[in-house]
Amino acid sequence: MPSPFVSASNLRKTYGDFTALDGVSLSMDRGEVVAVIGASGSGKSTLLRCINYLDPPDSGEVRVDGVRIGYGEGAREDRALPERDIRRQRAEIGMVFQHFNLFPHFTVLQNLIEAPMAVRGLSRAEATERARDLLNRVGLSGREGAFPAELSGGQQQRVAIARALCMKPRLMLFDEPTSALDPELVGEVIAVMRSLAEEGMTMLVVTHEMDFAAQTASRVAFFDAGKIVETGPPAQVLRSPQHPRTQAFLQRILRSH
Repeated sequence: MPSPFVSASNLRKTYGDFTALDGVSLSMDRGEVVAVIGASGSGKSTLLRCINYLDPPDSGEVRVDGVRIGYGEGAREDRALPERDIRRQRAEIGMVFQHFNLFPHFTVLQNLIEAPMAVRGLSRAEATERARDLLNRVGLSGREGAFPAELSGGQQQRVAIARALCMKPRLMLFDEPTSALDPELVGEVIAVMRSLAEEGMTMLVVTHEMDFAAQTASRVAFFDAGKIVETGPPAQVLRSPQHPRTQAFLQRILRSH
């Protein structure tokens, strides 16, 4: 059997007395889209932050395409890497946050080209060409000179997705990318994410958008109290959940809608 493209094994993370991740394991094949659902505070965002080492796990390991994140390779695999080397690894993992995290004093174009130039070594011309292609792809061609404050929330989030893609990552992490948006703006962001999935991007998506999970994800994982308590195809987890905690969560979601 080939190794999974992404492997998170027995991740544990605590903050004081609070256990955010309690032995979480999750693997993904290349090109797979996994939707992570669950109540706020159940550990979903912490999982993403541990995978890209923005918040290293207390124990357990993360591998992307066989490379252990945060550590050296081969005989040096038990040696933690310095932050500059972790940043190099992190460049392979794009992340889109709930609150956009765009630089407000940069134009849209500047937000996209800074990291590829600094981390990937692209020339300004190369980075600009790549950025314009991506802005066209997310429906924002012609907005290169705008500042984030001049854009709607949905447009800002599409810029954030384009910025992550500008690094040509091999894995994309989405942390509730639509939860800060007005309802009428959600669809434009979901459309971009669906197009990425159709193009074969490997994606791990924390979301409350059950339609996206049902129609786009290849698997759904339900989080509760720092653990994945149920995982499977969307039709099974969302329509016929087996675990009582999954059943209770989905009933609450249906009532609220």
